Amino acid sequence: MEHTHAILIIDDDANIRELLNVNLQAKGYSVLTAENGRAGLDMIRRRPPDLVILDVMMPEADGWEVCKTIRDNPDLHALKILMLTAKGSDKDRMIGKDVLGADEYMAKPFDIDALLITVAELLHG
Repeated sequence: MEHTHAILIIDDDANIRELLNVNLQAKGYSVLTAENGRAGLDMIRRRPPDLVILDVMMPEADGWEVCKTIRDNPDLHALKILMLTAKGSDKDRMIGKDVLGADEYMAKPFDIDALLITVAELLHG
C-alpha cells in the first residue's frame, strides 16, 4: 500500500480549512489543520508533514514568517509549501516563490480542482 501523504493546512479561515480538508481526505491524504502560523509551526516541529498549504494573512505568525522559518530549517528542506492567499499580485507571488522559497503559489478565490492537481504534482513529482 502506498504511503499516505500528510498535508497540514494553516489558514485562519475555518471555511477554507474545511473545504480543503474534505477534498484532500477524499483523495486519500492525511490532513491536519492549524488556525494560525504559530500553531502550524508547532505542529511542523512535532511531526513534519509532506506538504503545507499556507495562508499569508493570519494572526500569530503570518504565512511569510512561517514560510521563512520552514526554509531556514535544514531539517525541513524536503517539506513542500503551497501558498494559498488573497494576496495575488505579481509582487506577492514573487515574494512567496522567489524570495521565501514556496514551491507553488495560488491566489484566492481558487478552483478546488486546480488546487488538487497542484497538490498531486507537488507530492508525486
